[in-house]
Amino acid sequence: MAGSTAEQWLSVSEAGRALGLSRTSLLAEEEAGLLASVRTPGGHRRYRAAELRRYLRAAGAEAAGAPVGAADAVLDAAGRPLDPAATRGVVVDPAAERSLALDLATALRAAVRPVARALAAECAGVYLLQDGALRFCAAAGVPRWLTERLAAAATPAPVAAARDAARPQRFDPAAAAFPEARSTGEGVAAALRYGEQALGVLFVVLPAASPPSPAELRTVEACAELLAQAVAAQRRITDLEQRLSAITTLAAER
Repeated sequence: MAGSTAEQWLSVSEAGRALGLSRTSLLAEEEAGLLASVRTPGGHRRYRAAELRRYLRAAGAEAAGAPVGAADAVLDAAGRPLDPAATRGVVVDPAAERSLALDLATALRAAVRPVARALAAECAGVYLLQDGALRFCAAAGVPRWLTERLAAAATPAPVAAARDAARPQRFDPAAAAFPEARSTGEGVAAALRYGEQALGVLFVVLPAASPPSPAELRTVEACAELLAQAVAAQRRITDLEQRLSAITTLAAER
């Protein structure tokens, strides 16, 4: 099993120490299909460092009980932390990331259209949380030139303010110059959450006839919940596909 630094193999105890899991918990995760190992000719389990990084990124360091930053400090077979530069990006396939982003954008564009229609909104759109920042993903009622501008611009203040808010937040599109400098109407932004996990923000710009009614605010909030479920489901599907790929690769290497 010799190889490059990024292909180091760890024993059960070393893998458990890297992930912050007891031996029992580690084997339970493997039994559940969340972690893959291979067997040596003597029947001992060995875990690829890249597989541990994939597990940490899929499950989240906090959910796995691992210390913050553990995804960048997987141990090698000698018990030493691997150089993060040597393994960063091994687990997350850039092509898979691009595919996920494209799938999400396509699905969200289709999902946002009925939201805009139901609310008779001038436009509606979604920002997703990626690498700790909110980034424009999809919209309905927004011209292509403006979507390109939003994708390249910093996170608008109304969107950033709604990220951690418990309830939908109203904003003035004209004062915020969002989605564009000439925007008018009444804006509402609602956080996308799946359980305790923040995923992004839905924004809607309503006609300026009157402030959003309580019913409209509840509708925006309900739509945000449904969109969050769709995002979580798409990411889960992609994660399962990557796990299957990892397991297939490991089986081929035996």
